[in-house]
Amino acid sequence: MTTRKVQNPNQSGSKAFIWAVVAVIAIALLVIGIIVYNGKANRSAAKQAEMIDVTGINVEWNQEEDIIHITGENKDANKAELFEDFSCSHCADLHVATDEQMLEKVRAGEINVDLRPMTALDGGMTGHSTKALAAELALLAHGDFSSAFTLRNFLFENQQSAYNKYDENGFADLAADYGASDEAVKDIRDGKFIDTAKRLGDDNRKYQEDKTGEAWTPRVLVDGEDVEKLVDIEELREITGNPNLDEKEDSPRDFWPEVLASR
Repeated sequence: MTTRKVQNPNQSGSKAFIWAVVAVIAIALLVIGIIVYNGKANRSAAKQAEMIDVTGINVEWNQEEDIIHITGENKDANKAELFEDFSCSHCADLHVATDEQMLEKVRAGEINVDLRPMTALDGGMTGHSTKALAAELALLAHGDFSSAFTLRNFLFENQQSAYNKYDENGFADLAADYGASDEAVKDIRDGKFIDTAKRLGDDNRKYQEDKTGEAWTPRVLVDGEDVEKLVDIEELREITGNPNLDEKEDSPRDFWPEVLASR
């Protein structure tokens, strides 16, 4: 007697269904991969478009110092000391108002700047100011000057959304987006310059206190004097070419690169 195997009529249909599901999943994964890749590419392109041009600007930081020296072609140009804190809202306002002009005048050889970062608003903790400064210092230490100034610019221009948002990994990812070297990114991720950032912040606070009796940010000192004391409103109007400046509303600090260049 011959036994004949009877095939389940649903078997071929089940296999076809499984393969169809597999194909759909594969296509979905491919689409997701393309979206993620394009998203990263677009993000990177957008970040690159934000890069600060430091052509014609010399940046020097000796890791034993508390000062970031920013100079142009004229080493003898008038110099100011700029004190800033990444958590200071008024520092962000001053940065937005004056930083582009500062770099232009440095590049033109009209002024030089000693940047003295501070971390006082962290209150002795390892907070936003310290982590942000540590990231900036790591970039400077590896000669990634454009990346450093771009990160600094981003953190001040977007302070409200960036404040306390990033840990060491977040700052490292930002730096990588801005074209930082692998070594600098690793140092940021590892928190290598955290203690150095704390030291700079403390030393620059003490420097102000020893020089003037008190410390704050933002502050611009020229030959030990606050820039606000260097000119009156009439002189400021003449320097800026704006006769409509108001004595109560407009401070020389808000135009400090022009004031410094005019001396």
